[in-house]
Amino acid sequence: MNSKEKLIKTEKTARYYICKSGHTSEIEKIMFVIHGYAQLAKDFIKEFDFSDDENTVIVAPEGLSKFYFRNNIGASWMTKEDRQNEINDYVYFLEKVYEEVMSEFKSHDIKKYILGYSQGVHTAVRWFVQSKNHFGKLILCSSDFPKDADFNLLKEKLNHSEMIYIHGNKDEAVTEEKFSESRNLLLDNNIKFRELRFDGGHRVDAQSILEAIE
Repeated sequence: MNSKEKLIKTEKTARYYICKSGHTSEIEKIMFVIHGYAQLAKDFIKEFDFSDDENTVIVAPEGLSKFYFRNNIGASWMTKEDRQNEINDYVYFLEKVYEEVMSEFKSHDIKKYILGYSQGVHTAVRWFVQSKNHFGKLILCSSDFPKDADFNLLKEKLNHSEMIYIHGNKDEAVTEEKFSESRNLLLDNNIKFRELRFDGGHRVDAQSILEAIE
């Protein structure tokens, strides 16, 4: 029996979480934070309590695929199966989140950042590269770098932005060897970035992120 793959577009209800303390007129920064594998946005956004002030808004979109993981529920951004369509779907979703959030803030002076953590780094890079919107900073935490990134377009985007790459020296998931491979990949492709290191493992490091967003 022969089978043929066919594709169809369908609507999906997706969610994101937002944290803001100040009035709209006081907002200076909006940071879109992209969670890692098997996390949920409602939990991930709590890791940014250290940045909770009247001038900063934190937005945490959630991966489009949910599943059971170690007796809990987690979300993921993509798998190797039907990969490109999953990438296209989450880039479209993230652009819609951006549009909805920014519709509330009319000031052109607000700084917009993308932060990716762990698996979310790959998602953050692809969104940054493919987005029609401008972000002042791309902050990458505790992950290797996607080898299939469009480095020419990334370089072009970084002419008007800054990329910061954060890594812990005791990261059990992304070893020093893996991190060095990613660093060399960026250097070989003439990608400019600022490297921040911290003493710790595979986690969101508050001090490094505060330094990155200054």
